[in-house]
Amino acid sequence: MTMQQRLEAIAPRLRRQLARLYPDHDGAALWATIEALLHARAGERPPALQALDDARVADPDWFVRADMVGYSTYVDRFGGTVNGLAAHVDHLEALGVRYLHVLALLKAREGDSDGGFAVADYRSIEPSLGTMADVERLTERLRAARISLCVDLALNHTADDHEWAKAARAGDPFYRDFYMVVDDAEAAARNAELPQVFPTTAPGNFTHVPEMGGNVWTTFYPFQWDLNWRNPQVFVAMLDAALRLANHGFEAFRLDSTAFLWKQSGTTCRNLPQAHYIVRGLRAALDIVAPATLLKAEAIVPTAFVPPYFGMDEGDGFEPECHLVYNNSLMVAGWVGLAERSAQLPAAIVAASGGLPSGANWLSYARCHDDIGWGAVLGDLRAIDPAPEARLRAAAAFLHGAGDSWARGVPFQSDGAALHGTNGTLASLAGLEAAQDDDAREAALRRIALLNALSIASGGVATTYMGDEAGLLNDYAYADDPELAHEGRWIHRPPMDWWALETPAALRISGDLTALRDARIASGGAGAPTLIATADAALLGVACGRDRVFLNFSEREIAVAETGRDRLTGALVDAVPAWGVVWLEGEGERAHRSLEARPVLAVRAELVEARAP
Repeated sequence: MTMQQRLEAIAPRLRRQLARLYPDHDGAALWATIEALLHARAGERPPALQALDDARVADPDWFVRADMVGYSTYVDRFGGTVNGLAAHVDHLEALGVRYLHVLALLKAREGDSDGGFAVADYRSIEPSLGTMADVERLTERLRAARISLCVDLALNHTADDHEWAKAARAGDPFYRDFYMVVDDAEAAARNAELPQVFPTTAPGNFTHVPEMGGNVWTTFYPFQWDLNWRNPQVFVAMLDAALRLANHGFEAFRLDSTAFLWKQSGTTCRNLPQAHYIVRGLRAALDIVAPATLLKAEAIVPTAFVPPYFGMDEGDGFEPECHLVYNNSLMVAGWVGLAERSAQLPAAIVAASGGLPSGANWLSYARCHDDIGWGAVLGDLRAIDPAPEARLRAAAAFLHGAGDSWARGVPFQSDGAALHGTNGTLASLAGLEAAQDDDAREAALRRIALLNALSIASGGVATTYMGDEAGLLNDYAYADDPELAHEGRWIHRPPMDWWALETPAALRISGDLTALRDARIASGGAGAPTLIATADAALLGVACGRDRVFLNFSEREIAVAETGRDRLTGALVDAVPAWGVVWLEGEGERAHRSLEARPVLAVRAELVEARAP
């Protein structure tokens, strides 16, 4: 299928989103601008990427495969530069990586940049990391290894020193309309109805900027100016940025802060329908010009609000949105399960994770570069416990080391009254940092494998955050760096310790990861998970392909109903050890008695503000 054929087939989908977003604008003129842009960027697309487009159009579920495991890292923390990262692609190949997310690669603002997420230029990368030519060479190397490169695309805001912001500050009316500016009274009124993302380090949602004549909307940090998506020129500019990046060889975009894109008085300005129309419009345009490209929603929202990020049918047929969405609730539930020694919440999230639409997949993970945000599962817990806040506070306190806890997490943006998040590396949170003897170390290593198994057996693109395969511990030295000290998440973003890969703990962790990956490939498991009923509250059962996987969230051994062969050890087993995992080969009677999955797309009726934290 040629680009022109794709344009003819997909244009109605794109134009539908534009009409929904910009009903009061000249639709014909806007479409003429966008159509010209699509043709221009399609004409610049390299032949190798056009060939990749053709292959993926012919195989639209290419990313829903048992071997789709991922890796996430900051370039400087992993390899120093883009070329340094390229020198370590063999490490990624050894882990079986098929998807690589490089965080905050694009050029960021000078000084504090929210870890690189305050983008100053969408067309170039951070100069200290290299050049876009280096990126193109890296993508060639990665394609040869069957690894797709993902980059962050910050849609909600730019840095205050982006060229658009500079022009707006200088008085250019065209670019001033790229941002949202309100007077003092409106800022006060809006702040009263809006939640805060960083209540401790960046309270409020507006920043007074005299040159802009008022208060600029800044949901995150004062130096991150929210874009005015009510202006169609913002859509055009961001689409141009995405298409140019796709032509450099990026095969996936992590759409940063997608829930916040549309602002509307009287709401929390999160998860509004127009935010979805924006993303669906970008998806349609990329499907026309660069269909090899994946979109991944960074929608860290309550489970009930997740389904529309995959797409919806609003009367004109199903409209696809993102190929991938973080299964953030499952990650949080895994940590709650460990703290409580209970599989209750993980089971509820697994049951809610089924029923994905065609051409969609979860991105699953045990940890990432961000904190464990407890509020995401409040709605899910409220359905099974009348006091979810107290339950989450107890889980957070345990991970913060309270009492006889083995965890060594650190509170994030939590002041004792407001429960927000928890920071820490996978190993430190799982008990490896606190372990003082062989038994404690063994228990910690089992808990690490347990959470990795939860991610892998759940069928999505199971992604490891850099250093977790080596068992890296919390990096408390960040507090000595004045540029990082205010941002607690740097505690779990240590530089990669390549020597640590040869330690006994790292060899055990990476060996467990390999065994879990190989087991999933052998099972044929991919896509949404299915819950299997168990007789013990601490035992989670998940159907993965042809196999049954059992995860024990307690420190005691738990029997399973039948003897089976464990793919991880090759042994016949009839019980799951403390903090252990067994991966039973083949289908058995128990698999056919699995609980009915609660389809993701059936949760739409629950999209009400009452479910939000």
